[in-house]
Amino acid sequence: MRIELSQRVALLKQAQAVALQSQINPHFLYNTLDLIAWKATASGNPETVDIVVKLARFYRLSLNNGRDFLPLSDEVEYVRLFVELTNLCRGRAVRLVTEVAPNIADYPIMKLILQPIVENSLFHGLYELSDRAGVIRLTAEQIGSYVQIQIADNGVGMEKSKLAELLAKKDKPAVNTKRGGYGIGNILERLRIYYDDRFTFQIESAILTGTTVTIRIPYSRNDLPQIHAERTIIL
Repeated sequence: MRIELSQRVALLKQAQAVALQSQINPHFLYNTLDLIAWKATASGNPETVDIVVKLARFYRLSLNNGRDFLPLSDEVEYVRLFVELTNLCRGRAVRLVTEVAPNIADYPIMKLILQPIVENSLFHGLYELSDRAGVIRLTAEQIGSYVQIQIADNGVGMEKSKLAELLAKKDKPAVNTKRGGYGIGNILERLRIYYDDRFTFQIESAILTGTTVTIRIPYSRNDLPQIHAERTIIL
Protein backbone atom coordinates (compact mmCIF):
# COMPACT_ATOMS: atom_id res chain seq x y z
CA MET A 1 0.00 0.00 0.00
CA ARG A 2 1.45 3.36 -1.02
CA ILE A 3 1.04 6.32 1.30
CA GLU A 4 1.06 9.79 -0.28
CA LEU A 5 2.66 12.86 1.28
CA SER A 6 -0.48 14.21 3.00
CA GLN A 7 -1.15 10.85 4.62
CA ARG A 8 2.48 10.54 5.63
CA VAL A 9 2.46 13.96 7.28
CA ALA A 10 -0.72 13.02 9.14
CA LEU A 11 0.89 9.81 10.39
CA LEU A 12 4.00 11.68 11.51
CA LYS A 13 1.88 14.25 13.36
CA GLN A 14 -0.03 11.47 15.05
CA ALA A 15 3.23 9.84 16.10
CA GLN A 16 4.46 13.19 17.45
CA ALA A 17 1.26 13.59 19.46
CA VAL A 18 1.76 10.16 20.99
CA ALA A 19 5.36 11.07 21.80
CA LEU A 20 4.25 14.28 23.52
CA GLN A 21 1.60 12.44 25.49
CA SER A 22 4.20 9.92 26.60
CA GLN A 23 6.18 12.73 28.26
CA ILE A 24 3.91 12.32 31.29
CA ASN A 25 5.30 8.90 32.14
CA PRO A 26 8.98 9.84 31.77
CA HIS A 27 8.59 12.60 34.35
CA PHE A 28 7.51 9.95 36.82
CA LEU A 29 10.50 7.85 35.77
CA TYR A 30 12.94 10.75 36.25
CA ASN A 31 11.55 11.56 39.70
CA THR A 32 11.81 7.91 40.71
CA LEU A 33 15.39 7.67 39.47
CA ASP A 34 16.28 10.85 41.35
CA LEU A 35 14.82 9.32 44.49
CA ILE A 36 16.86 6.12 43.99
CA ALA A 37 20.01 8.16 43.43
CA TRP A 38 19.36 10.21 46.59
CA LYS A 39 18.83 7.08 48.69
CA ALA A 40 21.91 5.41 47.20
CA THR A 41 23.97 8.52 48.02
CA ALA A 42 22.64 8.51 51.59
CA SER A 43 23.56 4.83 51.88
CA GLY A 44 27.08 5.41 50.61
CA ASN A 45 26.65 3.42 47.38
CA PRO A 46 28.37 5.43 44.61
CA GLU A 47 28.15 2.62 42.04
CA THR A 48 24.35 2.62 42.22
CA VAL A 49 24.31 6.42 41.99
CA ASP A 50 26.46 6.26 38.85
CA ILE A 51 24.14 3.73 37.18
CA VAL A 52 20.99 5.67 38.02
CA VAL A 53 22.42 9.00 36.82
CA LYS A 54 23.50 7.41 33.53
CA LEU A 55 20.11 5.78 33.06
CA ALA A 56 18.27 9.06 33.67
CA ARG A 57 20.47 10.89 31.15
CA PHE A 58 20.03 8.02 28.67
CA TYR A 59 16.24 8.35 28.69
CA ARG A 60 16.28 12.13 28.57
CA LEU A 61 18.35 12.02 25.37
CA SER A 62 16.17 9.26 23.95
CA LEU A 63 12.96 11.23 24.40
CA ASN A 64 14.49 14.60 23.49
CA ASN A 65 11.21 16.38 24.34
CA GLY A 66 9.50 14.66 21.44
CA ARG A 67 11.88 16.08 18.81
CA ASP A 68 13.22 13.88 16.01
CA PHE A 69 16.56 15.69 15.68
CA LEU A 70 19.26 16.39 18.23
CA PRO A 71 22.86 17.63 18.14
CA LEU A 72 25.39 15.06 16.93
CA SER A 73 27.26 15.38 20.24
CA ASP A 74 24.10 14.37 22.14
CA GLU A 75 23.56 11.35 19.88
CA VAL A 76 27.16 10.32 20.52
CA GLU A 77 26.66 10.74 24.26
CA TYR A 78 23.53 8.60 23.99
CA VAL A 79 25.62 5.89 22.34
CA ARG A 80 28.27 6.19 25.06
CA LEU A 81 25.67 5.78 27.81
CA PHE A 82 24.16 2.80 25.97
CA VAL A 83 27.54 1.06 25.78
CA GLU A 84 28.37 1.75 29.43
CA LEU A 85 24.99 0.57 30.70
CA THR A 86 25.01 -2.51 28.47
CA ASN A 87 28.51 -3.38 29.62
CA LEU A 88 27.34 -3.18 33.23
CA CYS A 89 24.34 -5.41 32.53
CA ARG A 90 26.46 -7.96 30.67
CA GLY A 91 29.52 -7.76 32.88
CA ARG A 92 31.66 -6.85 29.89
CA ALA A 93 34.18 -4.11 29.15
CA VAL A 94 33.84 -3.10 25.50
CA ARG A 95 35.56 0.24 24.98
CA LEU A 96 34.00 3.05 22.96
CA VAL A 97 36.36 5.56 21.34
CA THR A 98 34.75 8.68 19.86
CA GLU A 99 36.21 11.35 17.60
CA VAL A 100 33.79 14.09 16.53
CA ALA A 101 35.07 17.11 14.60
CA PRO A 102 34.33 20.25 16.66
CA ASN A 103 32.72 22.09 13.73
CA ILE A 104 29.91 19.52 13.48
CA ALA A 105 29.43 18.66 17.17
CA ASP A 106 26.19 20.65 17.26
CA TYR A 107 24.99 19.56 13.80
CA PRO A 108 21.41 18.19 14.01
CA ILE A 109 20.92 14.55 13.06
CA MET A 110 18.06 12.11 13.52
CA LYS A 111 18.07 10.56 16.96
CA LEU A 112 18.46 6.80 17.37
CA ILE A 113 20.26 6.38 14.05
CA LEU A 114 23.62 5.34 15.53
CA GLN A 115 22.54 3.37 18.59
CA PRO A 116 21.06 0.38 16.68
CA ILE A 117 24.32 0.04 14.73
CA VAL A 118 26.37 0.09 17.94
CA GLU A 119 23.97 -2.42 19.50
CA ASN A 120 24.62 -4.75 16.57
CA SER A 121 28.35 -4.32 17.08
CA LEU A 122 28.01 -5.34 20.71
CA PHE A 123 25.67 -8.31 20.42
CA HIS A 124 26.65 -9.66 17.00
CA GLY A 125 30.36 -8.96 17.02
CA LEU A 126 32.07 -7.89 20.23
CA TYR A 127 30.38 -9.89 22.98
CA GLU A 128 31.34 -13.01 21.04
CA LEU A 129 35.05 -12.20 21.23
CA SER A 130 37.25 -14.40 23.41
CA ASP A 131 40.76 -13.59 22.19
CA ARG A 132 40.91 -9.78 22.51
CA ALA A 133 39.27 -6.76 24.11
CA GLY A 134 36.35 -5.31 22.19
CA VAL A 135 36.64 -1.78 20.81
CA ILE A 136 34.18 0.41 18.90
CA ARG A 137 35.44 3.53 17.15
CA LEU A 138 32.85 6.18 16.32
CA THR A 139 34.16 9.01 14.16
CA ALA A 140 32.34 11.96 12.60
CA GLU A 141 33.67 14.62 10.26
CA GLN A 142 32.59 16.97 7.51
CA ILE A 143 33.72 15.92 4.05
CA GLY A 144 32.76 18.52 1.48
CA SER A 145 28.98 18.87 1.42
CA TYR A 146 28.44 15.79 3.60
CA VAL A 147 28.73 14.73 7.21
CA GLN A 148 30.36 11.31 7.43
CA ILE A 149 29.78 9.12 10.47
CA GLN A 150 31.65 5.86 10.78
CA ILE A 151 31.22 3.09 13.34
CA ALA A 152 33.95 0.45 13.26
CA ASP A 153 34.42 -2.53 15.59
CA ASN A 154 37.08 -5.21 15.95
CA GLY A 155 34.51 -7.97 16.45
CA VAL A 156 34.07 -11.38 14.91
CA GLY A 157 32.86 -9.94 11.60
CA MET A 158 30.36 -11.47 9.20
CA GLU A 159 30.42 -14.17 6.56
CA LYS A 160 30.11 -12.90 2.98
CA SER A 161 26.65 -14.48 2.75
CA LYS A 162 25.39 -12.59 5.82
CA LEU A 163 26.87 -9.33 4.58
CA ALA A 164 25.25 -9.87 1.19
CA GLU A 165 21.92 -10.48 2.91
CA LEU A 166 22.18 -7.19 4.78
CA LEU A 167 23.27 -5.25 1.72
CA ALA A 168 20.31 -6.66 -0.20
CA LYS A 169 17.99 -4.89 2.25
CA LYS A 170 19.46 -1.47 1.52
CA ASP A 171 17.06 -0.62 -1.29
CA LYS A 172 13.99 -2.23 0.24
CA PRO A 173 11.77 0.09 2.32
CA ALA A 174 10.96 -1.35 5.72
CA VAL A 175 9.18 0.46 8.53
CA ASN A 176 9.24 -2.40 11.02
CA THR A 177 12.34 -4.56 11.32
CA LYS A 178 12.42 -7.38 13.84
CA ARG A 179 15.34 -7.72 16.24
CA GLY A 180 17.98 -9.92 14.73
CA GLY A 181 17.64 -8.23 11.34
CA TYR A 182 20.26 -5.68 12.41
CA GLY A 183 17.69 -2.85 12.16
CA ILE A 184 19.06 -1.84 8.76
CA GLY A 185 15.66 -1.51 7.10
CA ASN A 186 14.34 0.79 9.81
CA ILE A 187 17.40 3.06 9.76
CA LEU A 188 17.40 3.31 5.98
CA GLU A 189 13.71 4.11 5.75
CA ARG A 190 14.06 6.95 8.24
CA LEU A 191 17.04 8.30 6.32
CA ARG A 192 15.08 8.09 3.06
CA ILE A 193 12.12 10.02 4.47
CA TYR A 194 14.28 13.07 5.18
CA TYR A 195 17.19 12.79 2.75
CA ASP A 196 15.61 10.94 -0.20
CA ASP A 197 18.57 9.65 -2.25
CA ARG A 198 21.06 12.23 -0.93
CA PHE A 199 22.66 9.91 1.62
CA THR A 200 24.87 6.82 1.49
CA PHE A 201 24.99 3.81 3.79
CA GLN A 202 27.80 1.29 3.49
CA ILE A 203 28.72 -1.88 5.38
CA GLU A 204 32.10 -3.59 5.21
CA SER A 205 32.97 -6.69 7.20
CA ALA A 206 35.57 -9.43 7.40
CA ILE A 207 35.63 -12.56 9.54
CA LEU A 208 37.85 -12.23 12.64
CA THR A 209 38.58 -8.61 11.74
CA GLY A 210 35.41 -6.64 12.39
CA THR A 211 32.66 -4.59 10.79
CA THR A 212 32.53 -0.97 9.65
CA VAL A 213 29.37 1.00 8.90
CA THR A 214 29.68 4.35 7.13
CA ILE A 215 26.85 6.87 6.82
CA ARG A 216 26.98 10.08 4.82
CA ILE A 217 24.23 12.68 5.11
CA PRO A 218 23.99 16.12 3.48
CA TYR A 219 25.60 19.00 5.36
CA SER A 220 23.50 22.16 5.50
CA ARG A 221 23.28 24.86 8.14
CA ASN A 222 20.13 26.37 6.61
CA ASP A 223 17.43 24.25 8.23
CA LEU A 224 16.45 20.74 9.22
CA PRO A 225 15.77 18.17 6.49
CA GLN A 226 12.20 18.11 5.23
CA ILE A 227 9.93 15.24 4.21
CA HIS A 228 10.29 14.63 0.49
CA ALA A 229 7.11 14.62 -1.58
CA GLU A 230 8.52 12.17 -4.11
CA ARG A 231 9.15 9.51 -1.48
CA THR A 232 6.50 6.99 -0.50
CA ILE A 233 6.36 4.52 2.35
CA ILE A 234 5.30 1.00 1.51
CA LEU A 235 3.53 -0.86 4.31
